[in-house]
Amino acid sequence: MSERIARCGCGDLAVTVQGKPAEIHACSCFNCQRESGSAFSYTAVFSEADVALAGARKVWRRHGDSGRWLESVFCPTCGGAVLSRAEHGPGTVGIPVGCFADPTFAPPEKLVWAVRRHHWLELPEAIEIVEREPE
Repeated sequence: MSERIARCGCGDLAVTVQGKPAEIHACSCFNCQRESGSAFSYTAVFSEADVALAGARKVWRRHGDSGRWLESVFCPTCGGAVLSRAEHGPGTVGIPVGCFADPTFAPPEKLVWAVRRHHWLELPEAIEIVEREPE
């Protein structure tokens, strides 16, 4: 089983994952744009049972565009988010792919909230387009 470690910007908060992600996606919802400071987020989804957190952390919960809650786990020192939980994905967690600092990480399989993507964003033909968050 492969092991990967994701870290926040200062390195004080680490997430160790076992195995391969169940899904890799990008999201263009307004919450992801604001939280990432970019046009979209790029997230690998793992079973929560395969994930271990180490280091001081804070948790911030909000409601997304769908009305369901989303939770971000971030470093209290640098503010970097390293893990997320969503009401619509019980038993799973999302980890921002950039936190792995691995340019060989697999690309996203789909773009969620494509209806809110920036107009300049061109997507590969193979990527699944999901206009809004799945029910």
